Amino acid sequence: MRHRRLVGLLVATLVVQGGVARAQVAGDTAGVPQRDVMDILSRVLHGPPDSGVVDTPPKVVIAVLPAFSVNPAYGVLFGVSGTMLTRLGPEETTNSSNASVSVNYTTKQQFNVLVRSNIYGPHNKFLLQGDYRYLDTSQPTYGLGPAQPESQKDELEYKLIRIYQTVYRPATGRVLVGVGYHLDNYYEIVDPNVEQGLPSPVVDYNGGKHETHNVASGLSLDLVFDDRDSPIYATTGYYINAGFRVHTTWLGSDSDWQSFQSEFRTYNRVGGRGVFAVWASNWFTFGKPPYLALPAIGWDTYARSGRGYAQGRVRGENQLYLEGEYRVSLSRDGFWGAAGFVNILATTEPATERFGRVDPGYGVGLRIKLNKRSTTNITVDYAWGAEGSNGLFLGTGEAF
Repeated sequence: MRHRRLVGLLVATLVVQGGVARAQVAGDTAGVPQRDVMDILSRVLHGPPDSGVVDTPPKVVIAVLPAFSVNPAYGVLFGVSGTMLTRLGPEETTNSSNASVSVNYTTKQQFNVLVRSNIYGPHNKFLLQGDYRYLDTSQPTYGLGPAQPESQKDELEYKLIRIYQTVYRPATGRVLVGVGYHLDNYYEIVDPNVEQGLPSPVVDYNGGKHETHNVASGLSLDLVFDDRDSPIYATTGYYINAGFRVHTTWLGSDSDWQSFQSEFRTYNRVGGRGVFAVWASNWFTFGKPPYLALPAIGWDTYARSGRGYAQGRVRGENQLYLEGEYRVSLSRDGFWGAAGFVNILATTEPATERFGRVDPGYGVGLRIKLNKRSTTNITVDYAWGAEGSNGLFLGTGEAF
């Protein structure tokens, strides 16, 4: 009994039978019992696990896990996270829904609370996308434009309250259109370079002023198309997302400015066990956003772009991004996998407002099946970028 409680503390997983995501098995893996970390823990602590073959897909998968990850932006992260995967309608007409909650603390004395959701109604009659955050954090900045030398680092500290909520309705087929509200409240901004009398890229951007509080508040018009076979580990399909945001002073924004973001993802099977995935995105701004609201690598919704760079390492008024990744299962039971990836980033130069040098990133990674029902992997990647940037990126779930 003590062993069972210990497993529950390590990985608490609730499964309600009915119908969500099917285990990704194909080629020579068909009919082979699939394994994950839960099976290993069960075998070690209290005997053999049940059959690894998921004959009846679960309706809801809820996992509460200890959170542990490594990233150059925050060092080592500890905490707890919960994820949910479900389907609220028939598989033929309803996309899978997922949501996550995490509370964590890092070795760089950062405290973060994040709640993110992507909920499709029955028959895709609506979609609710949410991104809520409280961050008490620090992050280096190097100025605007392509990757700058490490010697130009300015270690900012700030707090952020983020409230993003978008509501979509069907337009045609799997295309949905929506409207949203987006608030970023940056406060208690501390700039060590200013305190030490050193040049500050933030002060330069603000015309010589040191600002300790910035607010960006606006409305958006959005579009999304999603026909992936899974939002967690897609093997086929496309994902398209685009949004135009208007930030205005009458909604509480410090200034009037606009932004446009879009992304395109595609997934294709390669042989029996491989998947080749491509992610392309752009992020443009018009007017003068707060410095911390400018396009920056790693500031996508799930902070997964630009492996090879710390979050915020490259920042500018406009950015273009492209990444390709090959993923492959190394074992027939799906427990072990690997990945190789390459990404490129183009950022506008502040002086010319034209795209400057392209910054590359590349790396390799190991995959360990965390949950075979939701097809979630533990990801261990090492990546390299420009200007000596490199690091270990450890987390759960694929980058895209």
